[in-house]
Amino acid sequence: MSSDLQSVSQQDKRYNKNEYQLLGILLQYPNKIDEVADLLEVKHFLDPQAQLIFDLLLKQYQQDNQISRTKLLLDLQNQAAVSSPEEIIERLTSGFNTIDELKPTVDLIKKDYQRSLLKRASQKIESLTTAEDLSIDDYQARAQEIIFQATNENNDMEKHIYNMEEALMQSFSNYMDRKHKQADVGLRSGFISLDNLIGGFKRGHLNVIAASTSMGKTAFAINIAKNVLKRKAKVAVISLEMDATEVIDRMVVQESQVNAWKYTQGETNEEEDQRISKALDNLHELPLMISDERGLNTAQIRARLRKFKAQMDGLDLAIVDYLQMIQLPEEHAQNTSRAVGQIVLQLRNLASELDVPVILISQISRSFTSRTDKRPVLSDLRDSGNIEEVADGVIFLYRHAHTSAKAREEAEAEGTENDTDVIIAKQRTGQTGSVKLFFEDSFIRFVDPENLSLEGMIPHG
Repeated sequence: MSSDLQSVSQQDKRYNKNEYQLLGILLQYPNKIDEVADLLEVKHFLDPQAQLIFDLLLKQYQQDNQISRTKLLLDLQNQAAVSSPEEIIERLTSGFNTIDELKPTVDLIKKDYQRSLLKRASQKIESLTTAEDLSIDDYQARAQEIIFQATNENNDMEKHIYNMEEALMQSFSNYMDRKHKQADVGLRSGFISLDNLIGGFKRGHLNVIAASTSMGKTAFAINIAKNVLKRKAKVAVISLEMDATEVIDRMVVQESQVNAWKYTQGETNEEEDQRISKALDNLHELPLMISDERGLNTAQIRARLRKFKAQMDGLDLAIVDYLQMIQLPEEHAQNTSRAVGQIVLQLRNLASELDVPVILISQISRSFTSRTDKRPVLSDLRDSGNIEEVADGVIFLYRHAHTSAKAREEAEAEGTENDTDVIIAKQRTGQTGSVKLFFEDSFIRFVDPENLSLEGMIPHG
């Protein structure tokens, strides 16, 4: 048996008072064990003997639906886990505690536990300084991850349990806030036909925009980013494929409505240069942060987004472009599907942690090529981990003219070569269905066919 259970270090002695007081209260008021079990776990006790005793009491309660100090004494004697179990029982039962001391004592134990987590976190961060092979970004990412784990675990201790009356009151309050426009009902994409279907992108939700190659996934995400930026929403873009300047070039072209090829080749005329200059004026003060480093893993993405949120004093939308460019976890490198599934789950947790909508761009498998109807469906994501299960929303882009040479000829003859179906295949809080947008190749942007895009409604000037 570990000597830790037989003797308590000087460092841990300061925890004895609170932890032993709680154990004494439980032996005095056995019916309170269920209340404490919902607030504390064995790990929250820092004194090894107190930890053992609480564990034994919990096991008693689970087996017998009650606790007994006599049975506790027998358990301690049978396990020979501590020296002088009779003295321990005497210590626990000799004092008198009122029931009013229960909750404050629990709070003190949780506070001590949080302090110990932060102390261990600081020790781990200090040990990172000896790792000479870490880059600055890796060091920052790991340090932030350590702090996040230490502080987030304390949040996990808080239970969210409601009875019917409490849940109804909260639900009605939220409804009234929405009715009186006092609640965040979702970040509007700037395309009214799409927003009417999905109700905007909700905070804490992971939304996947997926399509095959050349359907305009990145252009669509950048279009949404620019639309919400024009309404002063704060946006962060993690671009794992395009440089930051390329992202901005797309926005400038969309804003100025100058031919993209002429813009990139420097072949614009004077009138177009004036439109570009005006676009730069419109865009330069908008709250946008971009990371264009390639090969980031999810820990580094988390670190960047947390940093951006702090720098901008808030964040309203995060875009990650794109899933297949995120560095896979080494422990799952041999199982790509499982590794990608882990990444998607981590990004969904990140959306909840940051309390922002996260848009994740993804490729789809080529399984659709063998179908007569090549419109994407959720099963096309199965080669990309468990996106269809984890994501809160899945939006597919489908341009029939881009599926084959024959389809392009037919579309050109019908004048529908730039029609794009935006398919909402999954939406946790909204409707599913589809809307039709029009892709303007020259400006690398999408517009609403009914001219209902918010972008078209905002005056330029």
